[in-house]
Amino acid sequence: MADEVQVQGDVTITGSAGARTLQLKTLRRQWQIITLQIIATAALVGMYLEVVSTYVVGSIDHTMLFASIEALIGDDLPLGDWFTGQNRSGLARFFVPLVIGLGLGGVMALVAYQTPKTQQRVKLAFIIGLITLLIGRLLLGWFTGMLFSFDLRLPDDGELQTLEWPLLMIMSLMIMFVYLLPIIMGARGIWGLSRKSIAWAIGFTLLFLGIHAILTFPLIKAQLGDYGGALATLESQISQPTIGFLGIDLVTNEQFDLILIAVLILVFQESAFGVIKYLEYAFRLPESCKRDPEYVTQMDNMLNTHLIHTFGFLGLTGLATMVALGFHSVLLSLVSDTTGSQWAGQVSESIELSLTYGLVISAVMFLSIMALFRFLIPWQRIWGFTYSLRMKNSNPSNAENSGEKEFLDFQL
Repeated sequence: MADEVQVQGDVTITGSAGARTLQLKTLRRQWQIITLQIIATAALVGMYLEVVSTYVVGSIDHTMLFASIEALIGDDLPLGDWFTGQNRSGLARFFVPLVIGLGLGGVMALVAYQTPKTQQRVKLAFIIGLITLLIGRLLLGWFTGMLFSFDLRLPDDGELQTLEWPLLMIMSLMIMFVYLLPIIMGARGIWGLSRKSIAWAIGFTLLFLGIHAILTFPLIKAQLGDYGGALATLESQISQPTIGFLGIDLVTNEQFDLILIAVLILVFQESAFGVIKYLEYAFRLPESCKRDPEYVTQMDNMLNTHLIHTFGFLGLTGLATMVALGFHSVLLSLVSDTTGSQWAGQVSESIELSLTYGLVISAVMFLSIMALFRFLIPWQRIWGFTYSLRMKNSNPSNAENSGEKEFLDFQL
């Protein structure tokens, strides 16, 4: 009996190229994990650019703030225009800061993989460099002046003026850090496997959207004066839909931008957190299970399914949101095409449907009909039948063997 038990072999990529295990060093280089990280990074960049183009560019972007500060102090800020994008227009102002933010997030992720001693050294070097940048010239000029004049004194105006450039530089970098916080923390969270950094990126974006929505209320915006007039707002009366599918216009360009932001946030969140979740699962497995072919195959199936769901279900989520917001248009178009009455056209031109109430009515109607379908259609049986057909078509021999085994077990 013991002679029949053989040593279990490792799963190989091509059959003999090399052993595949669930060790973190191997799993982190697997193409599904890297693909999920790339998808999360692309979603992060798309989310940031979409938010910036919708609410920030031409309204409250960093170049306008820098121009106001330069007009106030009567001098140029230390950061070059190539970095801030002041010589560019539109979304191009954020291209160079975006690349620098991704690079800074990548460096922070690389530091996070180092030993605690190395991390402490990096932090200490950063603090020393910051202090040197801030007061290094002041201390050098002050001590040198006292040494050559043999006079114990306080720093004079010329020596104190050396603090102007470091303070302006630090202030400019802090402003850019605030504008690039989602990108920096998001990149650090994706490639550094940090849940806190990912939460910071999503939370800061949602906080900005919430504060912006509050400030654009008519009563609050009127109190802000010229500053409130610079904020980008959404019109209370909804314009004619221009985006849809199957020949039916469902949402406006502004609504589509909001839907795209929400979908990109979901893609970024699911992909970034998914990588951490799968790596934690593999880390907690016993060493014997990490070399088990069944566990390796299970991990492959989970990663492949996650990739499919990322594009499939989140795409359907965005499409369902568009249908929910423009569901009244679908129903009115259906009634108009089937009956030919003018009632549908008169209802579609009503003022209620062109306001926010129309979106609420449309969404409630869509959810009500979907809830009705939930009870009328046996979805579980349909999915079970589809899954059984797929399994039979993919592995007919395995299905026959499993059926024979179950029959034998029953006979025994």
